Amino acid sequence: MIKIAALVGDYWHSGDDAKAGLEAAIKRLPNIEVVLQYITYEEVSKALVEKPDLFINAKMNVLNPREEQKITWLTDELDRKIVNYVNEGGSILAWHAGMAGYPSETHYTQMLRGSFVYHPPGLQEVTYIQEGKSFSLSDEHYFVHCDTENTEVYLWSTGEAGESIAGWKHSYGKGKVCCFTPAHTKEGMLNENISCLLAEKINWMINL
Repeated sequence: MIKIAALVGDYWHSGDDAKAGLEAAIKRLPNIEVVLQYITYEEVSKALVEKPDLFINAKMNVLNPREEQKITWLTDELDRKIVNYVNEGGSILAWHAGMAGYPSETHYTQMLRGSFVYHPPGLQEVTYIQEGKSFSLSDEHYFVHCDTENTEVYLWSTGEAGESIAGWKHSYGKGKVCCFTPAHTKEGMLNENISCLLAEKINWMINL
């Protein structure tokens, strides 16, 4: 039995859409019984104490992006706890918004070895490229910083605004880290190519 704790949804990203995309990907896992628990940011610390096999973060750091005084959920204490969880053998998927708004000096961002920089306004036609395969969908085209020297890039993206890296993964301590930039809409998350790729990466993370 595999236990997954997932933090999804924020001001700009529908939690229900992310749940639909995540559950569709999990159904593609081969003969694995999964217990999936959705948590709030206030519950992250408690959830990590229970040592799930995988922690999925699909929530941006800023809780109130439209307000002048920004509030963020990643405290110094949680920053250390998340990294310790992975270092001790847990796995983390930073999915789409889970890379956005986290300062470069946090242990979390340093562990990810990459972060969201910006995306052009609205949805764009984005082509995602794997080795030997490409597919297109309407999506937020994430442009990222990625420490390519210290991770394995497995997905690239190209669109009207240019080219970027869209997915990377690496070991960290006794655990694993995976970053996955697509997708923003429910339709995008349920796209068969995206769903299969997400399932593939989840499978990689839970098979230590």
